[in-house]
Amino acid sequence: MKSVQAYFRNENEAEDVKVSLQALSVRDVRVEMVPESNTNLWDLIRDTFSRSNAYDEDHHNPHVVEFQVEERQYAQAEAIVKENNGHIQ
Repeated sequence: MKSVQAYFRNENEAEDVKVSLQALSVRDVRVEMVPESNTNLWDLIRDTFSRSNAYDEDHHNPHVVEFQVEERQYAQAEAIVKENNGHIQ
């Protein structure tokens, strides 16, 4: 199993990915808000999404989806994340 952390602009995107990942062999799928107290991570997320033109200061409430996926399905999981505007760190 491979552990993955995928970051999203908001909870809706994160929850959509959580549902989509259920088609794969995943375990321990969690969606959590990125704490505002973690300024280093917030800066990284802001920089990542601003480079992709997907960052909107007014509608940015970053969430992380953490999960474990079978190695053989990692590429599929990565594609699901990217299709939903997420970034794997």
